[in-house]
Amino acid sequence: MLELTPSALLTQNEIDAAKTVRFALLNVQDQPKLVWPSSFALARAYLDQLARDNGLPSERRAAVARSLSAAEKRSDRTGRRQLATLATALDSEAGTAGDPAKARMLADVVRKLSGM
Repeated sequence: MLELTPSALLTQNEIDAAKTVRFALLNVQDQPKLVWPSSFALARAYLDQLARDNGLPSERRAAVARSLSAAEKRSDRTGRRQLATLATALDSEAGTAGDPAKARMLADVVRKLSGM
């Protein structure tokens, strides 16, 4: 198996998110659609991508990262509520983000993690 290492173009969060993709059967001639399941690794990968292209201000990225870490430590209703609040905030900020599409993708995965 190919082992990837983080670099300026690929973060550990992106590598971790890529490892969550699973196929019951893989035939590359079928050209299957890749679907990344919602995970904290995927949310952090989107956050890394927003950092790389200045899609969100650094202070906001740091706050989002702290919120994700806090919610991940809680697997209860409070953690899910924190994620729902974060998703709503990210949705409202997406229109003014440097990369609105990626910001919406981040909001979407956070929403799915919240169970909304």
